[in-house]
Amino acid sequence: MTAKKNHTSASSLLFVALLLLVSLPRPLCAGEPLVGGQYLSAAGQDIQLLVTVSSPAPSTLIVIQNLPPGTVIDAASPAFNQYDAGKGEVKWLLTHVNSGRYTVSLRLQRPVVSGGISGDIRYKDPGSGRMINLRVRP
Repeated sequence: MTAKKNHTSASSLLFVALLLLVSLPRPLCAGEPLVGGQYLSAAGQDIQLLVTVSSPAPSTLIVIQNLPPGTVIDAASPAFNQYDAGKGEVKWLLTHVNSGRYTVSLRLQRPVVSGGISGDIRYKDPGSGRMINLRVRP
């Protein structure tokens, strides 16, 4: 009885190695933001801001929603931490943040017009320690 040797070709090994390398999660390149923001709804009574967090995620986010002064809020998800109705400034402090997507929503008593809102997302970059302020416009 003869033992049979199974030889894998070098090109097959190279292909598998390249496939594994391509499928690994990519680290962010310099200049790519860790956090992004996009309005899903920016007018009317329902305002929704989608916040996207990459890895390595900052541990805390400050989300600021700017509304017309005097706007009355009927509901918020998640609950906001602070609201200055005179300025129209709503603030959330999101802690224990992981990479992924977060939606910040408001239900207003009266509709706002298109272009009547804006937002900011603030966070400390885990790599550099710098505070980053990301302006979000509809």
